[in-house]
Amino acid sequence: MLLGVSMSIRVLLSSKHKAVSEGIAAFLRTHHDMDLVGMADSEARTHELCDEVDPDVVLFGMHSNDTQDLKLMHQISSRQPPRNTVAFCSPSDRHAIIEILDAGAKGYVSTTSSIDELMTAIRAAAAGRIYLCQAAASEMMDSVRKTRSGDISVRGQLGWREEQVLRLIADGYSSKEIARNLQIAPSTVEVHRRNIMRKVGLHKVADLTRYAIRNQMVSV
Repeated sequence: MLLGVSMSIRVLLSSKHKAVSEGIAAFLRTHHDMDLVGMADSEARTHELCDEVDPDVVLFGMHSNDTQDLKLMHQISSRQPPRNTVAFCSPSDRHAIIEILDAGAKGYVSTTSSIDELMTAIRAAAAGRIYLCQAAASEMMDSVRKTRSGDISVRGQLGWREEQVLRLIADGYSSKEIARNLQIAPSTVEVHRRNIMRKVGLHKVADLTRYAIRNQMVSV
């Protein structure tokens, strides 16, 4: 092997959204230290190409709360040999970012970030380093500051309908009763309930009730 010759980073792009894939692929091709070795639009194809092209980094165009996307990332990150993965997805809150990192991602880049940040994340992942885009790093730091100051409330992250559901949960209503009260489907109530639990980091009705009282969302 010749000394002084740097090897290109072999990148496999996995995304179900063709327009996103083509846009990212175009940028990758303009970077001389990047080598786009494959594009996959399904779970099966991603696994196949990992075997065929031996990428250094797998870049996932994904939704932060999509369980299938998270499952695929975990599978690819856990393969033998392990694969370095980077998530490129819509802006996420602290809990979603942690979920992505727990799934094995070396890098997280928001769709609101610059293309330069995405390239930096790929280079960091190829070197085995963790990289968070500026927006994600700010989100994580804000969370740390709130926790240290004792302000663990994330009420502001709850949507209007989620606040309604939380108030009714705290008042002791069942999911079916909440659905009748708000004139929505019981399955929709369950989606709101899961989102509330994820956002506030609590998973028991008693804890949710205390949270609602502490944030003056229900009267006592």
